Amino acid sequence: MYLSDLDDDGWSSDDELDEDGGISVCSPTAGTSRSSGKLPAVPPLKRWKLEVPHRVQRERDRSAQMEKLKSGLQDVDKLLKSAKTKFVSGVNGLQARRTCAIHAHLDLVVRNGHVSADAAERAAEANGFAAAWGGRQLRSWTHQWINNRKLPESMRGHHTKVATLLAIPSIATELHTYLRSNKWSINPEKLAKFTNNEMIIKEADLYLKNVVNDEMPNALKRYIELELFPCIHLKVGRGISLSTAHCWLHQWVFDNEFKLRKKGVGRGIHRSDVICSTCGHLSQAGESMEYGKNYEGYWNGERFCTQMAEKIIPAFKAAHGAGYQALFIIDNSQGHSVYAEDALWVGSRMNVNPGSKQARMWNGWFVCDRVHVEQEMVFATSHPQYPNQPKGIKVILSERGLWKSNLFKKYLHDNCDGSFETLKTNMPKALKSVQVNTVQLWEHHMHRWIEAYRSGLPMKEAQLQVRQFSSTKYKSHRRIPETVVRLFN
Repeated sequence: MYLSDLDDDGWSSDDELDEDGGISVCSPTAGTSRSSGKLPAVPPLKRWKLEVPHRVQRERDRSAQMEKLKSGLQDVDKLLKSAKTKFVSGVNGLQARRTCAIHAHLDLVVRNGHVSADAAERAAEANGFAAAWGGRQLRSWTHQWINNRKLPESMRGHHTKVATLLAIPSIATELHTYLRSNKWSINPEKLAKFTNNEMIIKEADLYLKNVVNDEMPNALKRYIELELFPCIHLKVGRGISLSTAHCWLHQWVFDNEFKLRKKGVGRGIHRSDVICSTCGHLSQAGESMEYGKNYEGYWNGERFCTQMAEKIIPAFKAAHGAGYQALFIIDNSQGHSVYAEDALWVGSRMNVNPGSKQARMWNGWFVCDRVHVEQEMVFATSHPQYPNQPKGIKVILSERGLWKSNLFKKYLHDNCDGSFETLKTNMPKALKSVQVNTVQLWEHHMHRWIEAYRSGLPMKEAQLQVRQFSSTKYKSHRRIPETVVRLFN
């Protein structure tokens, strides 16, 4: 209480100074009675009673927060175990590592009872991040996941874009030309073997990884620093890093050249047209279709034959008149390859066994003892088991004497009842079933190996040399070898 708060009635008419020089003040509520102190006593403040005590509310908040953490742990655990989850850059990428760190952080807090800051540092360091800075980042990633169920995303590529040297067409062309040449190769002979498919598959895979990840980025780095930068009068400070050269190689140099999108399962239009060397585009000969499983199907050889007979030839006659012959040059496409319904095509039209659903082909022929023998591909109508049905591959080759049904292991497999005594009985019979021609072929094969090892070749080179004699290579696409043509002559 202040003195200015008292009115005139609160003072006595004969106020006097006391012995200590103070002023004696009467209580404003008690009129005539004087206070024992210098100022009136202030009444105590009333305590505010909360509806929920603070300690109880704090425990409730802690329980609610722990339930949110448990729910977040269960969701991130399901996310990591699900086969449908697709992380940016794959399961070994940065986003996948951050997700594993979030899972470890929540696991330490929920199940082991660690403090969030300490658990974050441990989880970050266990997943390859820095303990201090990584722990702070991990707490923010966990907070984002708990509140929004959103995984952390990398900020790479979201910074302010700056100009790049590859935006200059002349520099990009120079880099294209250099990488397309063989000047960057450390071992040109090995590169030539790789391009000619003369290397073993495993060795070729290792060599390809070394070329893509080491040789080409280093060569591109040296070429830019030593040759390209001096040409454009650009000073080289520290140069470009190997990671930058690798990024340029894969993302900017090769990927932007002839970038075509893959054909999907969606809807599209296929157009088959004809261009004449004298009249130009024959618009009446073209045909369009909406390809797709739920639309008009897909383009194939039967459709092309129909177009040839009904549109292309009539359009040619209408443009040139009668008395002219046309020479059609057709591109090599799977949609243009077609066979007759009864053509001799073993690939997908003949079964091994006779009968069932397979093509009925015209008669074939073969040469036996210099005699031309015609062979029917369909049984006669008087056949007791398969009347007027296709024979199949096994019967056709058996009639020609080419079906090898008495091989060693096959004989044992077909005549085995599961007992060891039967196996000992059938072993000599199986050895006798092997034809002399088969033994002679393997004998020649082993002589190739002996000659390769005698010449001092290691295992891989010896295998390549033997493979040259054991298989025939046809370098031309869809070309009949000369040896096969001589049989028809």
